[in-house]
Amino acid sequence: MQTGFLENILGYVMKGIYWLVPNYMIALLLFALVFQILLLPFGINQQKNMIKQAMLRPQEMAIRKKYAGRNDQVTMRKMQNELLELQQKNGFSPLAGCLPMIVQMIIIFPLYWIVIRPLQYCGCLSYSDCWDMAYELNQLGEGHKWYIAMAENNYGLQPVSNTFQIDIANALSEGWTPANADLAAKVEAMIDSGRAIPAAGELGRTAFASLGTSAWWLIFIPIANLALMYLSQFLSKKLSYQSIQQQTQGGSMKIMMIVLPLMTFFVTANFAAAIGIYWIFRTLLSMLQQFILSKAMPYPKFTEEDYKKAEKEYKKGNTAPISNKQYPDRPYRSLHHIDDDDE
Repeated sequence: MQTGFLENILGYVMKGIYWLVPNYMIALLLFALVFQILLLPFGINQQKNMIKQAMLRPQEMAIRKKYAGRNDQVTMRKMQNELLELQQKNGFSPLAGCLPMIVQMIIIFPLYWIVIRPLQYCGCLSYSDCWDMAYELNQLGEGHKWYIAMAENNYGLQPVSNTFQIDIANALSEGWTPANADLAAKVEAMIDSGRAIPAAGELGRTAFASLGTSAWWLIFIPIANLALMYLSQFLSKKLSYQSIQQQTQGGSMKIMMIVLPLMTFFVTANFAAAIGIYWIFRTLLSMLQQFILSKAMPYPKFTEEDYKKAEKEYKKGNTAPISNKQYPDRPYRSLHHIDDDDE
């Protein structure tokens, strides 16, 4: 099976991690950590962009106060144009926060295949080798503990589940040896090279499918993801800058805070448990990153006097952002020198 370029690159990362730490669960944690580090520059840029937005709050309030009480379409359009001009003049981009989400969406599918293919990305077996072993296990018969169901479709016989590599890894770790001499030799070579067989345990099952079995505890994985997603959104609301527009959209924001965790629960309950484990690690690391960035690069705070001063400057036609020089008694510093232009 042909894999994408990005999947191959991330696959090499997973192989390197498992080579150093031959434990599937720890490898998932470290893989999530590497992925979080790779996305750190996007998180920093997003924080810097929100700081720029926060610095403009006094001027934004002055503009909104000017048009307060008038809700006709012409006035609203004029106010929005003036706010947009203020943002563009001071380098704030409302779309900058979308970039990290786009990047994550691009690589989420390669990540999925990597997580559910431990023999290919933790071991050193090819996809075709794993498919041949799945076919061999299918020949053992439905009553065998290592049986893997196969289905015939338009492309010929294929494993029913995309998590069949995890099933094969479990069979190998429990002592099964392929009857095919070439496959057996490849498995032996993998072990001789110092790579343990990546035993994934029950992580190939889905949470819903595990109910009523010995792996019933897997249902706690989507529940943990649900709880962590709620906590993550609560933390994000506390630590992120909330614009005036966001504050006035309380209803839609509340709906999103309910829908997104429920979607996360549904996905992690219906996909391999390994995906849910990986997502737990990613959510925890994302919350840690946001907390650190909020402390290292805090948002500016303004007093009533600051808003009055900004209103006076606005009436004079001055919409320059508030800087440290204007308010030396409230110093603000950024790790990435966002205020260097003011010095």
